[in-house]
Amino acid sequence: MTTFEFSGEIQLGNHAQPFDREIEAESEKHAKDKLYSELGSEHSKPRSSITIEESQEA
Repeated sequence: MTTFEFSGEIQLGNHAQPFDREIEAESEKHAKDKLYSELGSEHSKPRSSITIEESQEA
């Protein structure tokens, strides 16, 4: 498993909340899917409300 670091914003009402997250996954695609799933679940928001600005392998 590889660790990927993501940063971006999630739209919450009238403002955007920045986030930084580390996700362990087998590939960057799986890590992105997991990130969307976790953030969307935590904030009850769809993927379209989440903007990933940067991603890199840690």
